[in-house]
Amino acid sequence: MISPGKKMVAERWFHEYFTQGNVEVIEELTTEDFVYHARDSDHPKETMKSFMKWFRSVFHDDEWELNDFIEQENKLVVRYTGWLTYKGGWFGIPPNNQRVKETGMMIFKFEGERVNELWCENSDAAILYELGALKKAAHEVY
Repeated sequence: MISPGKKMVAERWFHEYFTQGNVEVIEELTTEDFVYHARDSDHPKETMKSFMKWFRSVFHDDEWELNDFIEQENKLVVRYTGWLTYKGGWFGIPPNNQRVKETGMMIFKFEGERVNELWCENSDAAILYELGALKKAAHEVY
């Protein structure tokens, strides 16, 4: 059984933070010492706010489907699918209002009712391929 409170936090993360670009919701959903664990290093919540400003400038009309929830102790894993419209500004790819699909998983670690840590693995390479930034037939998709 998935905790309703944790599920609500994940839903707000996608529907208010991503879809609406509401960076202030981060303050409501995270602890003071929140950390986002990225491939390059760990980042504070201010980085998440800066990311969203960039994200909203590059993508719009996004729709998110939360496909699966897995809860274990103080962690909630969410597998998601998103459809976004590209409007330019990423790796010099020209704007073309192309609809792209993102898939991924997020792991939310909770401290009480709020998110203390976050990990995300997503399909950025697949999006770049869809937008024509990666050479066609350069790799196989399984």
